[in-house]
Amino acid sequence: MIHRLSVGPIGENVYIVENAGAPLVVVDPGAEPDRVLEETLEAFGRSAAPRVLVVATHGHLDHVAGLPGLLAGLEANGVRFRTYAPDGDRDYFGPAAMETNERVFKGINAIAFFRKQWTEIPEADEYFGDGFRFPDTDMVAISTPGHTRGSSCLLVEGGSSLLAGDTLFRDGRGRTDNFDADEATIVQSIRERLCVLPEAVRVWPGHGEQTTIGHEKRYYH
Repeated sequence: MIHRLSVGPIGENVYIVENAGAPLVVVDPGAEPDRVLEETLEAFGRSAAPRVLVVATHGHLDHVAGLPGLLAGLEANGVRFRTYAPDGDRDYFGPAAMETNERVFKGINAIAFFRKQWTEIPEADEYFGDGFRFPDTDMVAISTPGHTRGSSCLLVEGGSSLLAGDTLFRDGRGRTDNFDADEATIVQSIRERLCVLPEAVRVWPGHGEQTTIGHEKRYYH
């Protein structure tokens, strides 16, 4: 089961993936950490999950700014957790995070967003690459660079759903007007990595409403 929360000033989607007895997965906690924590704890108790996996599809601040607050809340409630982020986006985490994110938001003339939302972003416990299978789940990473170097999508629910981050939206795709983004690369990622998935696969994007591979692939012939 996938739960969606729209958070923050630009409506970033946080996803909570719940499967009874399996680790609970929280994807892209970008803002409102108290709200995300409340929803996470409810799902954690309901699903009898052994622990929580917190996963970033990429490192942009609007997808990770809620991370420190969420982790602090999980720790305070005695919940075991482990964090994951794409290997190609290491500079968005740990000591380099502030400089990297400031460069991003300055580059898109959104430095006010950065200054208001910035919080120290910790290193991930583990960095993943293409094909990584998250422990004790059926979730698999698909590397889809273009929006950032490390941007990734997550195939879940036995391959029937795709958590697409900012790679693929309904009738659109992630922006590429930044220092580590590239338009040709994101189009190639979508064509070669996502459009080959079954048309019925549901796409849950990082912003906006749900779509399907079949609806989007017509744009990428």
